[in-house]
Amino acid sequence: MRSVVFTLTILAGTVNAGKTAKVISKARNVANIPGLAAVAFDRQQIITFEIAGTTRIDNTIAVKKDSVWHIGSDAKAMTATLMATLIEKKLLKWETTMSEIFPKLADEFHPNARKTTITQLLSHTAGLPANPEGAQRMLSRREVTVIGLARKPSEGFLYSNFGYIIAGAVIEKILDTTWEKAIEQYLFKPLGIISVGFGPPKGATAIYGHWKGRPVSHDNPPMYGPAGGLHLSLSDWVLFCQDQIKGHHGNGKLLTQANYQKLHTPIQPNYGLGWGVKVENGKIVQLQHDGSNTMWYARAQLNLIEQRGYLITMNTADKKAVEWLPKIAKTLLPNPK
Repeated sequence: MRSVVFTLTILAGTVNAGKTAKVISKARNVANIPGLAAVAFDRQQIITFEIAGTTRIDNTIAVKKDSVWHIGSDAKAMTATLMATLIEKKLLKWETTMSEIFPKLADEFHPNARKTTITQLLSHTAGLPANPEGAQRMLSRREVTVIGLARKPSEGFLYSNFGYIIAGAVIEKILDTTWEKAIEQYLFKPLGIISVGFGPPKGATAIYGHWKGRPVSHDNPPMYGPAGGLHLSLSDWVLFCQDQIKGHHGNGKLLTQANYQKLHTPIQPNYGLGWGVKVENGKIVQLQHDGSNTMWYARAQLNLIEQRGYLITMNTADKKAVEWLPKIAKTLLPNPK
């Protein structure tokens, strides 16, 4: 019986791979996408892995399976998971406040902002603006933390890179190291992820992003890292996503089931901690997030019921290119939403 199921899985993957390749080819031609990759996986293995195109629109260097892609705000789920590891170590609590973390800076915070919690930072409910502005973008995470928390928080949900930059500053304060070193030590290394780099991919064969059809290799300032400033291979990104699926069901490497489920539980109707969340009949069924620094585009979707998922990346964020994502997704999962 086991061999039959295994054979059917491989055959299904092969059929889907053919469909995926055809749709990717059409997408590249119609939307002028230089390079594109798509992966489908379950909790144990990669089922489909399709790549096509070139590292930049003006050369013939092909993208490869081990090429690294900038994933933009899909890194938020990773920063939230890193924060959860500190909670596992009892260095923080989900409701720890900013005045508790930064007691020497608290007098500079707005009285309401002093009460801002870890959960609020990661769920975009801290009342922070979307982004630092102007010259603020070149400051350190600690300096931006003071600026962001000095203002009176707004109310409700506002998608905020600012909040994740401050989350990075929290991690740096608690561990007395950089966010970059912390996420490598406490998240990537335990999961066996080795291809991560920060900022845009670099090197002669690196995948370039594209802006208005022209190749570029830029990124937001380094302080944006916790909000979305890293790149990695799709195989390594799969390892992170598989651990999120396993962890939700009690078999993750990094956290207790309760803390994985905390990450996946919506604080606002459709957003948890680093993940967009879909709930049906009171049950969490799907996680999804998109990421882009306007030059690359990436999407992750995890089906927590079927314990499957997909990743799609492209080295452009042009509107016509992004419109192909759901069409590609339909070839990767039986019923993508």
